[in-house]
Amino acid sequence: MLASGSLVRLSSCAVVTVLRAELLPGGSVILADPHGAGNLRVRPNGTIDTQGGRGGWARFWVDREPDGDENSIRLLNVGHHEQRGNDVFLAASIVPADQCPAASAPVPDAASAPVPEPPAVLLSDEEKAAFVRHGYLVLRGVVGRELVDAALRAINNQLGQGSAAWEPDEDGKEKLAGEVGSKRSSAILNLLHASPARGIAEQLLDGQLSQQVGGQIALRFPLPEDKIGRPPKGMTRPRHVHDTPRPPKGNDQWHIDGMKKNGHMSPFQLLLGVALSSQRDDDCGNLCVWPTQHAAVAEAVQRAQAAPPGASSPEDEWRGQRPTLPAEGATQVRLEPGDVVLAHQKLPHSVGLNRSPHIRYQVYFRLSSREYKPAKAAERGLWDNWRVGAE
Repeated sequence: MLASGSLVRLSSCAVVTVLRAELLPGGSVILADPHGAGNLRVRPNGTIDTQGGRGGWARFWVDREPDGDENSIRLLNVGHHEQRGNDVFLAASIVPADQCPAASAPVPDAASAPVPEPPAVLLSDEEKAAFVRHGYLVLRGVVGRELVDAALRAINNQLGQGSAAWEPDEDGKEKLAGEVGSKRSSAILNLLHASPARGIAEQLLDGQLSQQVGGQIALRFPLPEDKIGRPPKGMTRPRHVHDTPRPPKGNDQWHIDGMKKNGHMSPFQLLLGVALSSQRDDDCGNLCVWPTQHAAVAEAVQRAQAAPPGASSPEDEWRGQRPTLPAEGATQVRLEPGDVVLAHQKLPHSVGLNRSPHIRYQVYFRLSSREYKPAKAAERGLWDNWRVGAE
């Protein structure tokens, strides 16, 4: 929506006429006074000035202004949102550069120098071919320990809030509440934007990523002791007479993300998961995938789109076309903190049981290129809007 160098005018503020935007890793922006040394900020007491630096009070998330024209935006202050739990918005508009040539000229200022890009990790031809063939790819140690620890700290701080740690999501299920559950937490978004992960995704997708990216915190809690059954390798525990171990998930207990929320079943292109905890063995809450089955699932989605609405019960989004996957075809993805797993949106998957004594921590990002059109995706090829293609 805003690029570095874009000009912005506040709708009702006498502080300054025009501000120059700088896009930061994670998607927030700072807005500099072209004729001063500071950035726009909303202070903790609510007053506005242009004496800000680069902290939360001077950073903003950008949204379209509801019912406004294409240049009308609103700025959500990050500091108030993250530290006070308040949504403080400023109304603004994007100004064409030719209307303010002086403001659009760059001002050399060390305080507003761009944040260095994270180091690049280039995918090899073999890795790209493996992704195309299997529908998923695991990359080791992509996200640094500092970023992993910051995300864990934010999540665990929220878990420590007791009953206030949780709130219902749009489906009525529980999700983490507060700033960390808002999908705008800088500690969570930095896993993607301040690491090589974003650049890796852009090597697979056709063009720059859509800016509408949030991070889903996915926790998998341990099973109770009497449901564990055989413990993971290297673990021992006493068995009890009345144990009723929970069986592994069946071969039909898979899904693709978004299949129940819209008719096209194609809300995004690439699932990118960042591991925050060790899953070195099976049954630690691992992501389970069915390698090579993304093409068959994509064909089934196309058949479902073509089937008449009355072809099956209203509850069957597949309209009788849900594919049967090979028996024993699932693979549990083993990860360590900082590892990244990439999966095509059409790759069938599920979440494995957690028979370990530890919480499984993972964060998922659902990514698309800016040119991707979800409603048309099912009608097109499996690799349209990708940089990679069928072998």
